[in-house]
Amino acid sequence: MTKWIRNILSIIIVIFLLWYLSRHWGKLKFLIKLSAAELIIIYLVSSLATLNSAYIIQRLLKTLKVRTSFWDMVLLQNATYLLNYVPMKFGTVFRANYLKRHYGLRYAQFGTFFVYIMLLMAATASIVGLVVLVAVYGVAGYERKVLAAVFLGVLAFSVLSAFIPLPIPKGSGKLSTILRDFLISRQQITRDKYTLFVCTTLLLGVFIMSSVRLGIIYNSMGQNVHPAGYLVLGALGFVTMFVSLTPGSLGIRELVLGSGAIVLGIPFEVGILAAMIDRAIALSWVFVVGGACTGWLWHKSPADFKKPQANASTGN
Repeated sequence: MTKWIRNILSIIIVIFLLWYLSRHWGKLKFLIKLSAAELIIIYLVSSLATLNSAYIIQRLLKTLKVRTSFWDMVLLQNATYLLNYVPMKFGTVFRANYLKRHYGLRYAQFGTFFVYIMLLMAATASIVGLVVLVAVYGVAGYERKVLAAVFLGVLAFSVLSAFIPLPIPKGSGKLSTILRDFLISRQQITRDKYTLFVCTTLLLGVFIMSSVRLGIIYNSMGQNVHPAGYLVLGALGFVTMFVSLTPGSLGIRELVLGSGAIVLGIPFEVGILAAMIDRAIALSWVFVVGGACTGWLWHKSPADFKKPQANASTGN
């Protein structure tokens, strides 16, 4: 039932955004001026971000004593991008199953890895977004205060969730076993401070590259935005990925980026249009590159695309 609610919510938001853009289309259509050179730069930036993300995954998995192939992680990352647009976030399920079958990563360990990727991503984006907002734009005005509060809240939640000490259960039941495996993996990650520093630094690179992509789109539309503003919008984009209320945050991300644009002095409809263009470019990457990577993984191992075995819930 939940998956249908998420899908319906996504459809409703997208329809609303398209309807809203249609009401302002008379002036917005003249803003779409992306050149072929700008598109090529955006795709190059996207490819670098993907390679960076794949290395982060490989590095973080190493703390769990799992050694993976870098190019295998590149293929898996792109396939996950595509499959996460399928209901029930199948990309995440597929990645967990793939890492278990090919590298022996237990499901409870994958849970720890997945949570830490999201927490590091949210914390990195929130720190940059908050610092830039306060230093460059200030927090005068209701909208900026709300945005600063959102960044601060996400940062506090991420840091506390990642590092607050938690007791490890000693029971022999199924739930205790899964939780113990999860928390032991958590300890392995938190103890490797150097890896956490490297991953956070690389995530900052991914974050900056996503901001550059937005910056290119806004510049092509002739919008006079302080370069730091793209970092604020990029931070918002990362935070919506952390929440992920719809498949691929479809609709939610566009709505949030449009609202964030108002804080930077950009009309809401222009912010929505820029976010929709960014989504269209991302989807073209997802379906072309992600589709090719998914096809290759399917060709290499068709069994990986079957429904995970029932013992997935046991964490073994």
